[in-house]
Amino acid sequence: MLEHLGEEYANLIREFTYDSSERVLYKASKLSKGFVEQGLGPEDIVDIHMRAAEQVTRENPPLKGPQIILNSFGLLLESMMAYGLAHREYMESKSARFSDLEAYAYELETLNTALEQRINELSVLYDLTQVVNSSLDLQTTLQVIAEKLMEVTEYDTCNLYLSGSKAKEFQIQLSMGVNAGVYQAYGFNSEHRLIKAAIENGTPLVFQDVKTEPRWERIKGVNDHVQSWMSVPLIAEGKPIGIITLSSSEVKAISEAGLKLTSIAASQAASAIERARLYEETKRLAITDEKTGLHNFGHFKFLLGTEIKRAKRYGRPLSLFMIDVDDFKIYNDCHGHLDGDRVLEQLGKTIRQSVRDIDFPARYGGDEFAVILPETDEAEAYAAAERLRACIEQRHVPNQGVLPGGKLTVSIGTSSYPTSADTKDDLIRNADAALYRAKREGKNKVVMWLPTKDIR
Repeated sequence: MLEHLGEEYANLIREFTYDSSERVLYKASKLSKGFVEQGLGPEDIVDIHMRAAEQVTRENPPLKGPQIILNSFGLLLESMMAYGLAHREYMESKSARFSDLEAYAYELETLNTALEQRINELSVLYDLTQVVNSSLDLQTTLQVIAEKLMEVTEYDTCNLYLSGSKAKEFQIQLSMGVNAGVYQAYGFNSEHRLIKAAIENGTPLVFQDVKTEPRWERIKGVNDHVQSWMSVPLIAEGKPIGIITLSSSEVKAISEAGLKLTSIAASQAASAIERARLYEETKRLAITDEKTGLHNFGHFKFLLGTEIKRAKRYGRPLSLFMIDVDDFKIYNDCHGHLDGDRVLEQLGKTIRQSVRDIDFPARYGGDEFAVILPETDEAEAYAAAERLRACIEQRHVPNQGVLPGGKLTVSIGTSSYPTSADTKDDLIRNADAALYRAKREGKNKVVMWLPTKDIR
């Protein structure tokens, strides 16, 4: 009978997802009488609701899941109200057969307390679903997950671990509560035996008393306050993408309700985390050159426009490199474009490693590169360009013997604001002119463009 009620409730959620009308709400209120007749309490109804909601969510695409859960809360509220009325009628008939009204009052109070607790938990899940599904920022999403879990539990510390880009190692991404900073500084990852066990377990792992658990490793000043501990995996599309760990300084602090709530939250969190990651990766790809990992041409033009506006606003210098690989066609003709692409990839790494963190290296197109150098005047730019040229010349690339001189070299042209340019187009045009002068004068050199003369 209970399975029948659960399936009937799941059908109501399916129907309510597409038709949130009074007709469906009325069906829910009628079903609530069946719950009373079966002797079910508010906790059982909430459990039936959560199981049914999870079942319906699994039937639908992941991105539709949060909306299904949000809609289902309206159905749960109607069921609870109808249950309350039906239960009151039931209890009134029961009280007529029993003279002990105090027992009735105590039972009703217990039910109300349990109902309040469940409603509070559902409210937190509702808030969590709303916030994490309205944010595409990964760090904000992780922050909200940790905050909401600690609102309704008595845990001292919450740690969130996520897999890397190749899903080979899980690193701690966020810590909240006792010793949060210490946890992150310690750098727990999936090489730690307990974190590794939690990931491999694939299901919630619970230690009600860590002193009785041989796998527990006490680390002085980090987790020596912990008495009970649990982990819940974050699963997306059937694969583990991370774990949530919660710990308490009290023994046996992990309740069944807390474990269930955390597991439900983890299910929603995994979907939100994957969406935030997808958004960040899409955003990264939109501004990154796939071959070299540097900024692409479109983002380079945007950054150059932004930086020259900033330089003008604050009266600060700004410089630009235009870089061209010398005789690269010879290399491609001899060894093919696949090997040529590998050389460009290595060159991109060399450029990125050779410039400052505040500089913006980009692939301009083909075998041409560019570097934007904020807070850099013409003399500093020339010196930096010369260092970069020498660094590239000293780097060995496969089969470089086919190139003139037997090594890979570049020519670099520089221009600077305000000395030699006033707009971003002037910067590009003048740096380009200096670059081609370097080419004409024998290559493998740096030429700086000035209004009246070129200084090499």
